[in-house]
Amino acid sequence: MSWTDVESWIREHLPALHATLLPPSATQDITAAGRTIGHPLPADLAAWWRVFGGIGEKTLLWDLVPGYWQPEGLAEALRDREMIMEVRNDLFDSSPEAALREPAGTPNGELWLPAWVPVATNLGGSHLFVDLRDGPLHGCVMAWDNVEGADGGPLYADVTALLDFTSRALWGHTEHRVVVKDDYFEWE
Repeated sequence: MSWTDVESWIREHLPALHATLLPPSATQDITAAGRTIGHPLPADLAAWWRVFGGIGEKTLLWDLVPGYWQPEGLAEALRDREMIMEVRNDLFDSSPEAALREPAGTPNGELWLPAWVPVATNLGGSHLFVDLRDGPLHGCVMAWDNVEGADGGPLYADVTALLDFTSRALWGHTEHRVVVKDDYFEWE
């Protein structure tokens, strides 16, 4: 899995950040999360959260995923999911039932669907999420803008593709370049 490559990069280049990585989630917590959400988590997402528990340092945005996205562990993802669903869905007088029948990867600019699980956030309150609806794109990663909603298609086929891209970018194998300065970094 590419998270081990990401974590190796963090350990080598940002030991202060590495020291704040939270313990991974237990298998029973991941299974319980799937029951709470109403959909089992894709194997690659469950595997990631078995080795990554989140980032404990919250005074800075650790945007490890290019595009200014900070990865989230299971506990933070579940908190964000509930908060976004409550706030966003209160704004619209519509039921998510029709949107839940749409195939995974179908945009929805209004509601935060119960079948969506955040996996990364940014300073603006937007998120990357995994779409757990049925269909050929089940498990794809999409972007949620806190104003526009999820108005675009999938960015990554799955969590594995997201982590692979992140790993390649951090190690200098994409068009994105990371510059480490003191105990922080930025993307060029």
